[in-house]
Amino acid sequence: MSNSNKIAIYKKLVRRLSYGFKTLSPEIQEEIIGFIRSQQHASGGFCDRAGTPDPYYSLFGCWLSLATGMETEIEHLKTYISKFPKTQSTVEELALNLMNSALFPQQKNESLFSLLRKVFSGHNFMDISYRFFLLALTIDATAKSRFVFNLMARVWLPFYKVKKNSPCSLMAALCFARFDMGLGYKNHQKLLVEFHQKKAGFRTFESTPFSDTLSTGVALFALAETNYDLRLITPDCLDFIQMNYLSGAFLSGDGDVTRDLEYTFYGLLAVGSLMKD
Repeated sequence: MSNSNKIAIYKKLVRRLSYGFKTLSPEIQEEIIGFIRSQQHASGGFCDRAGTPDPYYSLFGCWLSLATGMETEIEHLKTYISKFPKTQSTVEELALNLMNSALFPQQKNESLFSLLRKVFSGHNFMDISYRFFLLALTIDATAKSRFVFNLMARVWLPFYKVKKNSPCSLMAALCFARFDMGLGYKNHQKLLVEFHQKKAGFRTFESTPFSDTLSTGVALFALAETNYDLRLITPDCLDFIQMNYLSGAFLSGDGDVTRDLEYTFYGLLAVGSLMKD
C-alpha cells in the first residue's frame, strides 16, 4: 500500500474505539457519552484528573468523541485548539498536531525535522519513549513526512534489540511497527503475549503482579492489528476490562478508582481490539 493510501495509525485507533463502543449495550453507551461530555471544559478542551483542560487529555477526548459520534463536542474542541496559546511542552505540541491532523486535515503540517527537534528539546515532563511514540503517531498522520520517517524506521528497526525488563507498551509498539514496515514480527507477538496474566489482562512488566488497563489496551491493539488469534485470551481480558468499568469510564486497573479519559480510552481500545473486523 502506498504512503498516500495508507490508513493513519490514529484512524486505526479510533476505528477500534468505535468497534468497542458499538458492542456495548445502549445503557453503557449512554454512560460513556455522559462521562466524556462531563470531562469537557467550557473552553472546549478536555480535562485532566485535576479538572484542568489541557492538550494531552484533550487528545484522548478528541479520539473518544470521534469514535462515539459526539459532533457537538468536536466543534467545541476545535475552538479550544484554534485559541490555544503557544506552548513550550513537546507533549502538548504533539497532541495539538495530532488533533489538528484529525480535525483540520487541510491545514499545513509541520516538517519532519521540526517535529524531531521538538522531541529532543523544550520542556518535557514525559520520558523520551512516550514522546517518540506521540511523534511517530504525528508523523504517520501526514503522508508528506511519512516517507522519510519510514525509511529511517526500516533502517533502525532490524538492528534494535529488545532489552530485558522492557515494558509491555514498548513491545506492543515494536510488534506493530515491524508489521507495519513489512519486517518479521511473529517473534515479537510471542514476546508480547508473555505479558498476559492468566485470568486477567496484560502487565506493565512480566514481573508485575497485577494487570493494568493501559498495557491491556495497547497489547490487544497491537496483536489485533497484526492478525494474532486472540480467542484463547479473550475471556480473561474481557473479564478484566469489565471489572475495571465504573459509571461510564474505565479505571487504571491497579486499584485506583479515579475516573479519567486516558484510561477510558485504553479500556475501550481493549474492548474494540477483541472484536473481529
